Amino acid sequence: MNLILASPAAGAWALLGIPVVLAIHFLQTPSRPVPVSTLFLLERLAPKSAGGSRLDRLRQSLPLWLQLLAVLILAWLLAEPRWLRRDATQTVLVVLDSSVSMRAFEKPLREALPARLRTLAGAAAHTEWILMETDPAAERLYAGGRLEDLTAALLRWRPRLGLHDFQPALHAGLSLLRGRGLLLFVTDHNLTVPPSVELLAVGHPIENAGFCGVRVTGTGWEALVTNFGLKPQRRTWHLEDADGRRRGADNTIELAPGGSETLRGGFPAGAGKLRVVLNGDEFPLDDTLPLVRPEPKRLRVRVEGAERLGGWLDAFFRSETALDRVTERPELRIAARDFSAPPAPDSPTPAIVFFHEAVPQTAARKGFIVAERDPLMAGLNWDGLVVSGSSTIARSPGDAVLLWMDDRPLILRRGARLLVVFDSTESNAARMPAFVLLLHRFVESVRAETAGPEAANFETNQTLEIAGAGGKTPMRAPPEPAFFEAGAPNARLTGAAHYADPRESDFRDACTVDHIESVAKARRELLSQQDALTPLWVLLLGAVMAVNWVKTDERKQG
Repeated sequence: MNLILASPAAGAWALLGIPVVLAIHFLQTPSRPVPVSTLFLLERLAPKSAGGSRLDRLRQSLPLWLQLLAVLILAWLLAEPRWLRRDATQTVLVVLDSSVSMRAFEKPLREALPARLRTLAGAAAHTEWILMETDPAAERLYAGGRLEDLTAALLRWRPRLGLHDFQPALHAGLSLLRGRGLLLFVTDHNLTVPPSVELLAVGHPIENAGFCGVRVTGTGWEALVTNFGLKPQRRTWHLEDADGRRRGADNTIELAPGGSETLRGGFPAGAGKLRVVLNGDEFPLDDTLPLVRPEPKRLRVRVEGAERLGGWLDAFFRSETALDRVTERPELRIAARDFSAPPAPDSPTPAIVFFHEAVPQTAARKGFIVAERDPLMAGLNWDGLVVSGSSTIARSPGDAVLLWMDDRPLILRRGARLLVVFDSTESNAARMPAFVLLLHRFVESVRAETAGPEAANFETNQTLEIAGAGGKTPMRAPPEPAFFEAGAPNARLTGAAHYADPRESDFRDACTVDHIESVAKARRELLSQQDALTPLWVLLLGAVMAVNWVKTDERKQG
């Protein structure tokens, strides 16, 4: 069994009695000459130590050794010796906060956490370690009995999430332990955790400023810089090309506490990429802003029956970018059909089909307009829509109605086609923002499913889907600001990932919380047993004090 001391500080203080005892025995009363006439009258006594006010050489005596022994026994008892059981094992589950704000404290984390875990390891003969993070998509970082391997896994770990809910990870950890271990949550703020979770915070307030928003067009960009600190800041910024070469001189901005400034600029002639760079601080993630000139995927569109659609179709093409009107191999069809025409054969090509009355009817029909729940219809207001005529089409089993007038479907989806089942030329639909926005959303949904080259800006760690011949391929943007490319040559995505989470850039409430010493002490008391010889030590202390009292009294009488 291994020995541990529950209160080593109390035992250390008790050991201060040793120099006190020695100091007392150094103080001696000087000898007085006593004249005698005969040698046989001289008492046969050994030199004795008596208290006094003069420093003399230390003379060994039985009371001296008894008093030193008493001090040692008292220090041993006050230190509360306990013995770890040979079968004492514990499981320590460490959950790391996956918020990117933890990157500002990587150094204190890698210094503090292994040291605190070594303190916890002293509470049991064997410790089983588990290391995981709050990212639900991440795998377990380490599981085993070697603290050195856990430390190595900690060095490889990089947080990459924005503000997120860490409670599911803590509850999953508690379920894994089933009340037979310790769960330690490591973060940078003083957060509220379940009662059975111990908190270790390694943060401190930082005067941080950085980018927190950007808008990019084909001709220029606008970026918002915010001071998240409590003091005014003066920051410099400059432009770089994709290879890191500076373009132009440094610029200076003044930021009040909590204030923001907007930076503006354009892309250099012939360049599709650039970086906007602030001078660095303790949180470098929001100090670099990579940007690419946006280039949406182009769609090949064939129009059938353009004369029936009216002049608004040309306006729609002018408002919708990257549309090419073609006659062959279209990726999107826009068609006009009569209600009386025979049904068109099914086609895998996405289409927007507008139905028309064979004989125009100008009498407006009234009824309740109801929109179904669908991503295409989210947030659209259809109040004021006016339609005429009563013609409709036969519904198929797979149709999804998006808009109703009473029990009459006005707009529905049939496979990859959007069907407008009322005469839009005899309606005010073309002047309604909801109708125009619906068409734009459908075009964008087709564009997302179509393979083709494009360039766009994303946030770090954003979930992406790249359309290709085999369907969509899911991926994530880089976890740090950077340029990237992905996809096949005919569907190449050129992107720039920028950090834009102002909640994670605010370190005014970051702090340090460390109760590991008290936790380790409680764990040691739980996994150890009291020294069985404690009653014997108490009796021995009493006996030593009694013998010391008797011997001291005898010397005084002598």
